[in-house]
Amino acid sequence: MLMIGWVLRQVVAAAEREYYDPANIQRALAELETQLDQGVIDEREFERQEDALLDRLEEAHQWANGTL
Repeated sequence: MLMIGWVLRQVVAAAEREYYDPANIQRALAELETQLDQGVIDEREFERQEDALLDRLEEAHQWANGTL
């Protein structure tokens, strides 16, 4: 039972590191801009997703500083 808890904590920690990795967020922003440039998404959708990614980037800084 203790081993399952440890494994679960490790999985959560790895997921948080990936989710809050600023490089991953920057790549997502770049991909979003590419989608806009190629006409895959419109300006409204771009702004919606960009806002979410910028919020995530702010959260990533807070997470890195231990203030989240």
